Amino acid sequence: MTRATESGHRGLMILSIQPHHVANILMGHKTVELRRIRPQIDPGQPVAIYATAPVSAVVATCRVSEVVSGTPTKLKRAVLGQSAITGREFDAYFRGCTAATAIRLVEVNALSPAVTLADLRAHRAYHPPQTWHFFTQSALQDLVGDHASHPVLATML
Repeated sequence: MTRATESGHRGLMILSIQPHHVANILMGHKTVELRRIRPQIDPGQPVAIYATAPVSAVVATCRVSEVVSGTPTKLKRAVLGQSAITGREFDAYFRGCTAATAIRLVEVNALSPAVTLADLRAHRAYHPPQTWHFFTQSALQDLVGDHASHPVLATML
């Protein structure tokens, strides 16, 4: 298994996550986000969590404290208890994969007010990422404009 070391970041990462997983993150039951493909991020990466449909909104912020990659078998032993899913769900998600990644999330805070998909589309055509996307300060400004949560998101950068 490999672990990322601390370094700079690529901007604000918008990370798409299913609503039931977001709820577990906000309640503190889920502290790692599992991915089949490792994003190019390191500890310290600021993240805005986008809850997919039917919520369709940026609902929380957090930071990455660690990125752990390895085989699904090794990762399962290391992080299953922090993923808020069953072993069967873990196996189904990583079926056919030779590599797996866990993104450890810290400093999780609900975003109030949430930035809805309608808010995101108010300034330009926007399609939420299937997995993740990065925004610079100026791209974030273009995306959320004067939304009440813009200052919170901007301080993440």
